Amino acid sequence: MGTFETERDAFKDALMAWAGRQAEGLLERADAKADGPPDFYDLWAAQSPERQAQLAALIQGYGFRLAQIGAWSVLGIWNPEGDGWDPAVMEAWLAKAAESHAAEYEQAAYSAATAAVRDEGDWRENLQSGLASWVVDAGLRAVTAATEARSFGSHDAAGASGLTHKVWRTGGKNPRASHVRMNGESVELGGIFSNRLRWPGDANGDADETANCNCRLDYTREGG
Repeated sequence: MGTFETERDAFKDALMAWAGRQAEGLLERADAKADGPPDFYDLWAAQSPERQAQLAALIQGYGFRLAQIGAWSVLGIWNPEGDGWDPAVMEAWLAKAAESHAAEYEQAAYSAATAAVRDEGDWRENLQSGLASWVVDAGLRAVTAATEARSFGSHDAAGASGLTHKVWRTGGKNPRASHVRMNGESVELGGIFSNRLRWPGDANGDADETANCNCRLDYTREGG
């Protein structure tokens, strides 16, 4: 495995490439319609289960790598032998998270396509523009999901290592003002921070708090 940054960027590239292929396929199928906007259920949604399964597998694969990077950032300091920690324990949670991300991204594509053809103007041009935005959005989603996976992995390793508190560390070149104010905030390991998140990138939170977040967690043990 590489660093968090290299794995995150590889994930971003892979997800955008996957989205680009899906968008190209839809545009090709849509172009076959010469008498008006196509039936997008027929062209897109009918293939949704297979496409979501492929996407979930992609997200889970990168997520597992990123979660291990997060875990070893903690284990390397507090538990170098990894006593009591098993990476396989993370797989069920990461699989569920990947399925959720895939479903959300799938719905975003369908919404982008159907909204595009309802806009004024040439529906083909609108569709191409809407899907291009969806592909770009894949990069944002990858960064957010990467932060979530790293955070989850570090949290899992912290629990296995007997750590009791987590500390928010603000990161990135242009962090949210709210996250800057949170830098150094500490809560119990099972608690939530003042922004109602368990960790950076927490999918349970609002996009205003999670999208494109590059923050991370440190950990401490009560009593030193």
